[in-house]
Amino acid sequence: MKDSVRIGMIGAGHIAHSHAEAWRKEASLTAVASRRIESARSLADRYGIPHVCRDVDELLNRSDVDAVGITTPHHLHHPIALAALNAGKSVFSEKPLAMNGSQAREMWLAARRYGAKTGIQSGLRLFSALRLLSRLLRDGTAGRVHTFDAHWSFDWARQPDFPLTWRFRRAEAGTGALGDLGVYMIDAARWLVGEISQVNAELALYVTHRPLLTAEDHFGELRRKHREGELDIPRETGQVENDDVCQLMLRFENGARGSIRASRLHQEHTLRVDCERTSYFWQMEGGGDLMERASDDKYMPVWVPATSHDDSIVTTFLDNIRQDRDEAPTFRDGLAAQLVIDAAVESNDTGRWVEVERI
Repeated sequence: MKDSVRIGMIGAGHIAHSHAEAWRKEASLTAVASRRIESARSLADRYGIPHVCRDVDELLNRSDVDAVGITTPHHLHHPIALAALNAGKSVFSEKPLAMNGSQAREMWLAARRYGAKTGIQSGLRLFSALRLLSRLLRDGTAGRVHTFDAHWSFDWARQPDFPLTWRFRRAEAGTGALGDLGVYMIDAARWLVGEISQVNAELALYVTHRPLLTAEDHFGELRRKHREGELDIPRETGQVENDDVCQLMLRFENGARGSIRASRLHQEHTLRVDCERTSYFWQMEGGGDLMERASDDKYMPVWVPATSHDDSIVTTFLDNIRQDRDEAPTFRDGLAAQLVIDAAVESNDTGRWVEVERI
């Protein structure tokens, strides 16, 4: 079963390593391509990938690649995915799916036209406690959902001398904290509560200039060197072009209300759902237990049943290929999240509530 799907990876930076770990456990890694050939060779050596390709076209022309995993900067997801679909490959992409809803819709429609399977990295769907929460919310015992409130923030950019990487530039990253981090909770909100109909958002930029990047280290290594004081920080700076912090107010189609905050300057990973008869709270740190509070009782842990699965970010995608199904998350979910992001950007620009475009 493992060798039935042969994977070609496109991109060999920081996040590619976690993807490679997942792929090699459940599929067969056959090739890797990157615009930085040395990074591709390093990834290939570490994970036993037999073929290093000079460019994307070379990888897509290989007959021993059934599906492609994309781990490039955000602006490359769209063209690479379209090329891969045109070459007859199924496609798994890092989030966010694209730079805007128009691109994401084109990717989703192309996959449908070619009959290809698609997947997108939606890591929160893997937590056992949140899977249980999804079941509890759907079985009706908690009653109607009233509110959803979530934070998904990491403080890797808190120091103003952290260098200016591609993540701070609109042309390569699109939005900042919103598309890089907020997208996780947008997906979780849709998965747990339902479709989002309206958004009111504020996108804030606090660190307006950062030192220009001089090293070519991947993101993880750059963070390590900065944390341990091993970086030579140049005096010359460049302008940051996207948001450090985003705050979204949500209206759901089913009448629920919600809020999402994401930040690259602060650290918090929590999720709370208040329902008609009970409330649930989850925090990633401290074991990731699901807590429940009914009436005047204090929060108590909810027993999460032991499971035999050891799913990774790519499990559902691979199962969809092997079993010819389309279980979420697929490019449709990536499109839905991108349409919320687009509405949030418009709301920030206009200062009003914005309708989320329907699929």
